[in-house]
Amino acid sequence: MTFKKNLTFIFLFVSLVSYSQQIPQYTHYLLNQFAYNPAVAGSKDCLDITLAHRIQWSGFEGAPVTSFGSFNTTLSQDKYGLGYKHAIGLVALRDSYGPFVRTKLKGAYAYHLPLTKKILFSMGMFIGIEQINFDASKITLINYNDDAINNSRRSTIFPEFTPGVFLQSDKWFAGATLQQTVGGKQKAIGTDETVFTRHATLMGGLNIPLNDDWSVIPSTLFKFSKAAPWAIDVNAMADYKNRFSAGISYRNTDAVSALITFKFLNYFQVGYAYDYTLSKIQYGSFNTHEFTLGINPCGYREEGKYACPTFN
Repeated sequence: MTFKKNLTFIFLFVSLVSYSQQIPQYTHYLLNQFAYNPAVAGSKDCLDITLAHRIQWSGFEGAPVTSFGSFNTTLSQDKYGLGYKHAIGLVALRDSYGPFVRTKLKGAYAYHLPLTKKILFSMGMFIGIEQINFDASKITLINYNDDAINNSRRSTIFPEFTPGVFLQSDKWFAGATLQQTVGGKQKAIGTDETVFTRHATLMGGLNIPLNDDWSVIPSTLFKFSKAAPWAIDVNAMADYKNRFSAGISYRNTDAVSALITFKFLNYFQVGYAYDYTLSKIQYGSFNTHEFTLGINPCGYREEGKYACPTFN
């Protein structure tokens, strides 16, 4: 299928992305929680680096391709070792689809507060900017004098604020965020204002030990937006000695996925996810591939006072 068909197809595609995928999605979200929630910063008590690349609907020309990089680290801790600490982080993201490229750069701050000896509460904030670029050379028009293209702004920059909260223990975790908090209408591409809707996300999971070697980690991710149906990811991973894990995931009305994670040399973690498309997009493409690399100089085997099941 060729993307350069006509203006009608372009605006159908823009409508799809604008309302259902203003926020990039990740199948391996357990490896990439900081991408969603600024309060996760500092959870590993060490510098944490994550790189991810997602090729959505492979073979479908103009489909989304997302590249992501982040780091976060503990800034300071209380001298009494009670668990109070400050953390910072940085996220850079590039999301391209058809003639559009969205680029985000945002910094994070998080404060961690112990509620009990085994439960840590964190709150944080992303503050940054987002830029949308439009390349008219990537489309073919029926009417080359169309005002939606000729009078369109080619680049738009606007602020982004994302608050988040996170709870964690050595057995379970839960978090919530509100992305695109500013929301509202922005003059971006086309003749009308683009509506940027607020996106709320809820994430949670727990670790269920089966024996000394094996455990099961079920988790779920809910994404809510006024302009689109709810998106629900249900994930189940089987973990062996915190070194290798494999599992399956289901996203309602969209895809079923296979996931694997492997830790090596104690400091590196690599993950791969394969999505088999269930929606009508499958008539143009069946496959989505996602790759994630995590780097933790302190080592993934190190266990802390508030060690999270997915962070050890």
